[in-house]
Amino acid sequence: MSIAEQTPAAPVMDARPPRTWKFVGTAIWGLLAFGAMSLAQVLALIVALGLFGDADMTKTSVKEVSEHGGIIAVSVLLGLPAALLVLWLATRLARRSFAAYLALRRPAATDILLALAASLALLVTLDAIAVLAGYPVSPDFVLTSVRTARDSGTLWLLLLGFCVAAPVSEEFIFRGFVYRGWSATALGPVGAILLSSALFALIHLQYEWFYLAGIFAVGTLFGYLRYRLRSTWTTVIAHGFYNLVAAAQGLWLIS
Repeated sequence: MSIAEQTPAAPVMDARPPRTWKFVGTAIWGLLAFGAMSLAQVLALIVALGLFGDADMTKTSVKEVSEHGGIIAVSVLLGLPAALLVLWLATRLARRSFAAYLALRRPAATDILLALAASLALLVTLDAIAVLAGYPVSPDFVLTSVRTARDSGTLWLLLLGFCVAAPVSEEFIFRGFVYRGWSATALGPVGAILLSSALFALIHLQYEWFYLAGIFAVGTLFGYLRYRLRSTWTTVIAHGFYNLVAAAQGLWLIS
């Protein structure tokens, strides 16, 4: 046997450098992540309708099931792994670390305090604007979700969904993945923050237009925190805190 035959072949290395998805790629993957999350949530609601809805599937029955806090929480929890799977696949195809691509850096304590203070200040401001404009400080969707969860003993599940699963999935998609890609285009950080915040507001169509404007403001704040503090975990914590205070406010109002 010759020496050439004895020498093992050198492994083929992928010489392609890591990449960042640009505007179109980010939009497609972001839509896929949101679509996977929404599909899992819809399937959970369909199962819930089969279990708890009436046989005729009346409009009232569908509304009651789809607005039940415990059922909403389960659907949100099931949507989280679906979104994470798509985002993980997108970062793998970009040959990048999942944590690095989504800026999952451990935030400093001072950054967390700043984010919590800013979130609370914005919530108080939006409440004041709602009062002055003649709107309830808590939308009906929040009040119904909190009330049904409390009455069914699933308030803890609602808080887990609203304050943990929803912030992780939404922040990973919008302030993590989408901001990363769009801020590297001609949009820049400002354009990426504003456009992603507009989309963030549009996915909350269960609220009236007045509250959608507030959600856009919330998304803009979280986007700025992501830009300024360079950690998506900071916006996840701020988002969870914001939802916790909003849920507590709704619980107080119905009590």
